[in-house]
Amino acid sequence: MIMGLPEKLRRRWDILLPCLLFAYREVPQKGVGFIPFELLFGHPVRGPLTLVKEGWEQPLKAPKQDIVDYVLGLRSRMAEYMKKASKNFQASQELQKQWHDQKAVLVQYQPGQKVWVLEPVAPRALQDKWSGPHIIVEKKGEVTYLVDLGTARNPLRVLHVNRLKPYYNRADLTLLMATDEGQEEESDPLPDLFSSTEQDALVEGVVLADCLTAEQKDHCINLLGQFSELFSTVKGTTSWCEHTIDTGDSLPVKSKIYRQPDHVRDCIKQEVQKMLELGMVEHSESPWASPVVLIPKPHSKDGKKEMRFCVDYRGLNQVTKTDAHPISRADELIDTLASAKYLSTFDLTAGYWQIKLSEDAKAKTAFSTIGGHYQFTVMPFGLKNAPATFQRLVNTVLQGLEAFSAAYLDDIAVFSSSWDDHLVHLWNVLEALQKAGLTIKASKCQIGQGKVVYLGHLVGGEQIAPLQGKIQTIIDWVPTTTQTQVRAF
Repeated sequence: MIMGLPEKLRRRWDILLPCLLFAYREVPQKGVGFIPFELLFGHPVRGPLTLVKEGWEQPLKAPKQDIVDYVLGLRSRMAEYMKKASKNFQASQELQKQWHDQKAVLVQYQPGQKVWVLEPVAPRALQDKWSGPHIIVEKKGEVTYLVDLGTARNPLRVLHVNRLKPYYNRADLTLLMATDEGQEEESDPLPDLFSSTEQDALVEGVVLADCLTAEQKDHCINLLGQFSELFSTVKGTTSWCEHTIDTGDSLPVKSKIYRQPDHVRDCIKQEVQKMLELGMVEHSESPWASPVVLIPKPHSKDGKKEMRFCVDYRGLNQVTKTDAHPISRADELIDTLASAKYLSTFDLTAGYWQIKLSEDAKAKTAFSTIGGHYQFTVMPFGLKNAPATFQRLVNTVLQGLEAFSAAYLDDIAVFSSSWDDHLVHLWNVLEALQKAGLTIKASKCQIGQGKVVYLGHLVGGEQIAPLQGKIQTIIDWVPTTTQTQVRAF
């Protein structure tokens, strides 16, 4: 309900909370059919709208009533209200039960059976996670079981069936092959499903480490399958933060359009049309304006020269107040990852574009082309404080997970000393990213690696090494012969 308030009022939610609760208690509840105030006081309250209505209609004043008659009438009304409320609530419960039972299936467990248990996370009472396996000790009721949690304090607990799910030991599963009667079985053994080089298709493009065993790869595939919606080429949109641009009392900055060749104009028109269809930009009437430039991409497909759409925000950045939020130190992150035995890296899908702009900031990101005047609705590249905003978002998402995760902007790494811990750590990080509404580019993810390329270094296995390609570039560097070349080196 607080999120339903206008954006300007949302920041004053603590002041408006009593008014919001009053309005909530002034509306009839579907379950009982009465206004909460009626069940509490025996009569409706006179809220702001009621007072305004009475002021317009000028109702007659109610005659004075004896206190004894009022109390007796109140008791009678309260008894009648409670009777009707109980009847309405029972009917509402039966209706909800009918809807629930249409697809509900009663799950039965036997004593000695292994199960997963949904338990609250210790630091966060409102956050749950699955733990196990645990053992069913006894069936206590139709939907309750006594479970041995194996803890030192209060090891036996009675849990509802909704907090349990069966545990399957994958080592006990057997693969069978059916043949027609009389047909001889082939002597070739069953293929190793996990030794195929096409493992990427099993996990939607995510690269699994070659050093992992078949069982470990099976664990990864099942884990990633539970977060399949998280891996997408379509950018997500987070509601955890929005980018603002503080320019103080500065006047709007308006720059002239750069002169572009004809073939570049067509490319700009196509890029703007794509962003309009994706909802990333919209038509603008802003007094701010920045020019557009196209920069060749370093890696082109099929030998074709591709261009990157950019906006020159240097004029806007000069009048923007600096956001001093720190960016993670690359050297410290590399040192942290070096000692890990298992490493996984993730890269967000167009990370900057997953952050919305505030209404005031949209107008300041306006850019001009030959075809018109537009403004961004998501955080574009080139803004002065964009890295600080993105680093703040990632730090917020990974808060509490710093012991096994690190991030430099959208490059997220998960590190662990054992495989079992690594699976738990991956689950926690992926769950945090999913709650934030972010998406990950599967083709840039690596899972369970012993060594990974991170921030221009090869790290892992107690080692830190520069990339061989960068070393070779220096080896092949042509000796300098002029002062200008020395300065460039």
